[in-house]
Amino acid sequence: MADEEATPEQKLAIANFFVMSSPPGQVDEVIADVAKLVGDSSVLNNEAIVKMCREYNKTQFTQVETDSKKILVTPFGMVSDDEYLDPSTGEVYTVDHQTRKATSAQKKSELNPDVEAKRAAIEKELKSYLENNYKTGKATGAVYGSNEGNITICISAMNKKLSNFWSGGWRSTFVCSVATAGTTELASNAKIHVHYFEDGNVQLNAEKKKSCQVNITSDPVTTAKAIIDCLSKWESDYQSYIEEMYVEMHTKTFKSMRRFLPKTRKPMDWNPHFHSLASEISK
Repeated sequence: MADEEATPEQKLAIANFFVMSSPPGQVDEVIADVAKLVGDSSVLNNEAIVKMCREYNKTQFTQVETDSKKILVTPFGMVSDDEYLDPSTGEVYTVDHQTRKATSAQKKSELNPDVEAKRAAIEKELKSYLENNYKTGKATGAVYGSNEGNITICISAMNKKLSNFWSGGWRSTFVCSVATAGTTELASNAKIHVHYFEDGNVQLNAEKKKSCQVNITSDPVTTAKAIIDCLSKWESDYQSYIEEMYVEMHTKTFKSMRRFLPKTRKPMDWNPHFHSLASEISK
């Protein structure tokens, strides 16, 4: 029975899967390779590629360049398919999802003054945290607020050196309400995607969700410090856990997967002359 060719819809779904699974910093390469595999520009046309890039950028909290800084593309700042809020200024930027460049649309977004005071204080503390804990130029943060008092903190970091066959990305989100004073929940979520591909293809995809308690006060600075302190401890604990996991994989997990002896039940003789002689005798 001859192999049936995939339908255009199936090809597009497969292409979308690969693009959405692209490792950090490699989406352009994946799109180029997928286009060759599909081999039909009527299926994987520019409209389809833009749609995939748009969804990928939003999901990955992609950092896009403006004339003076980086801003994040996230669902929390989405105004329309191609317009995203920079909460630090209230400006809405138009984003080119393929080039990852943004231009200001000169719109303004204004928050309730009490919420904005706390949002701005949190943003200031977050900026200091990123400068002290992430490599320069690799991470961008955003603090979104709503008039109801909900605060959403997003951090996106990406580092890569494709010439050395690796890239990695970190995304974390922290959500809480600052509407009323008292103890409240800070809901946290972090995702890690790491890719090594020298003489192979090894990826780590990890996600962690957890909540902690923070004390909200009427003072924006005190509230901001409490939230960022909680954020800092949470991220540090998760990174320590990942490091411990790597050590355990090396010392325990991988060893438990190996045979202690070959099927012959005899230790391997690593002397190359022994194997050469055995090969000649068997001829």
